[in-house]
Amino acid sequence: MTATETQLQTDPETQTTTASPPVTDWPRQLAELQTRYPKVREPILAALHVLTENREVSLDEAKAQAAALGVRITAASVAAADRLLERQSPPATDPTPAPEAPAAPKATANEPRRGRARRSPRAAPPALDIEELVRATVDKIQSQNNAEAERLREAMRQAVAVLQAAVDR
Repeated sequence: MTATETQLQTDPETQTTTASPPVTDWPRQLAELQTRYPKVREPILAALHVLTENREVSLDEAKAQAAALGVRITAASVAAADRLLERQSPPATDPTPAPEAPAAPKATANEPRRGRARRSPRAAPPALDIEELVRATVDKIQSQNNAEAERLREAMRQAVAVLQAAVDR
């Protein structure tokens, strides 16, 4: 069997045959994938390898094939690999060719391009009065602290009332 052929494994319980990549070719393929996707982790690359072999593979079969390669993958690894595959495959196009639009004249440096809408300039932010912002922040903090202090005072009053009722009995 050559390194490019797949090995067939038969599960004795279910009598199903699954294709798995040869383990001996995995280090070379991993190196190629790491070169192509330098910031992608190894479990995602293993899932990508499994999905390129068989796009319709189930999660359990993908995990088994990755385990045969010595890599543990999860459903998240398979999902990330699937997203990578979707990004690299061209979008499905309509078989009927679209009519070509007439070429638009080139825009000069002073004219905006016709295909792009011109942005309206942002309004300048209102002038901030720093003293007013500081005073508003201090007032907010003081009101929060006053509310907390009042809540604690009320809790103390209730505790004293409960203790007095217990002593009076």
